[in-house]
Amino acid sequence: MTHEHPTVEVDSSRKLSSLDATLLVMGGIVGIGIFFAPQSIAQLIREPGAYMAMWLFGGLIALCAAWSFAELGGTFPRSGGWFVYLREAFGDFPAYLFAWVVLFVISTGAMAAIIGFTASMLHSALPGLVGGPDSLSHHVAAISIIVALTGLTLCGIKHAARLQNICMVVKALVLLGLAITGLVFTTGDAPIAADPATLVPLAPIENSLPERMLAALLPIFFTFGGWQLICYIAPELREPRRSLPRAIVLGVLGVMALYLTANAAFLQGLGPEQLARDPTFASTLARTALGTTGERLFSAGIAISAIGVCAVNVIAGPWLYVAMAREKLFFATIGRVHPRRGVPVNALLLQAALVLVYYFNSTLQDLVISVVFIEWIFHGLAALALMRLRFRRPELPRPFRSPFYPLAPLVYAATAVLIVIGTLWQEDRSITWTGLSLLAVGALVYRPWRMLVERAGPSQQG
Repeated sequence: MTHEHPTVEVDSSRKLSSLDATLLVMGGIVGIGIFFAPQSIAQLIREPGAYMAMWLFGGLIALCAAWSFAELGGTFPRSGGWFVYLREAFGDFPAYLFAWVVLFVISTGAMAAIIGFTASMLHSALPGLVGGPDSLSHHVAAISIIVALTGLTLCGIKHAARLQNICMVVKALVLLGLAITGLVFTTGDAPIAADPATLVPLAPIENSLPERMLAALLPIFFTFGGWQLICYIAPELREPRRSLPRAIVLGVLGVMALYLTANAAFLQGLGPEQLARDPTFASTLARTALGTTGERLFSAGIAISAIGVCAVNVIAGPWLYVAMAREKLFFATIGRVHPRRGVPVNALLLQAALVLVYYFNSTLQDLVISVVFIEWIFHGLAALALMRLRFRRPELPRPFRSPFYPLAPLVYAATAVLIVIGTLWQEDRSITWTGLSLLAVGALVYRPWRMLVERAGPSQQG
């Protein structure tokens, strides 16, 4: 089923190095979740050992997933990554459904939420420059972020990657700074004092520890997600068959080390109960170290972190739509790549337009919450794709092979099933049914969509 497509020749000096790729993997994972998820997870799991075990478990599953995507990426170093793997293993329909959900909700909706959040952080850091929510300056700041990132990427992927690299270094420093604060400013068993006004009451623990750990899986893996984005832009890497697997594995290991260090410090500095009660625990740590200045610096750091993860999505997302166009699952014009700069201009502009539609429609933003667990259906399919291709197409070149095969993809697939079932069982039915309905709509429009695309003309290769 392999289909090779001609690509625009890009000067190798404009392609991404192994360091660029590794930092991009880390930047795709470390967004804003790590600065907020520990509190919600501590509300569910207040036993320190079990709390740290969950973060370690999340890292190990992310590593299993990284090994799976590293093998698939080295085997198929083509634009579109995840979409390509699903199509090679299962055909057009599952690949189309995945792209449908990513294009219309997961990627664009998430970026809309991120730019709004970033503007709020800029308001906290620079209140005289950026106003509060619903103010004109707040909207201008949010819109400027997506416009600027899109414009920078239109100039060439290397330019956007340099910005992302800076953001990744900053967010690593912020995390390490918070970790050091949690360790240095703790005296004996006394936790760092939080502002009583920020503390929330704790609900009594009613469920068993296994049930609470199951409920914590989705926020844990949401915080660890993003390693797969590098696969969308595989041809933009130098020697992708070697550099892509290396970047994925090293990036995930680097994030694991950051997360485990930070969470151990959060527990020591605040204690499990205060961590569970303080939604602004990261601000509390920053304020402890540097007072009000620390809080503002932290807000600026969070804004930079959010800009970084948005940059990764802006860079990578459009190449999924290019891959769809090349397989006649999207309009030909979306698949065109600029002959000199090597960027998918129309796909970038479409993505920016959809992000702004989401940003200005709060009702649509609710869709993002409803499809987070839907993505895990496709995580499971990615793991199964690896095993199916190993069995059916053993002749394929595999410069990287998943260690402990088939254990890693089996663990990855089983975790995906657990998350989907656990979410359907525990989450609000209105949320889960909205996500399933969106998937059903994609299935219903598949045939009409293909007919519409095919009538529009043959795919333009770029």
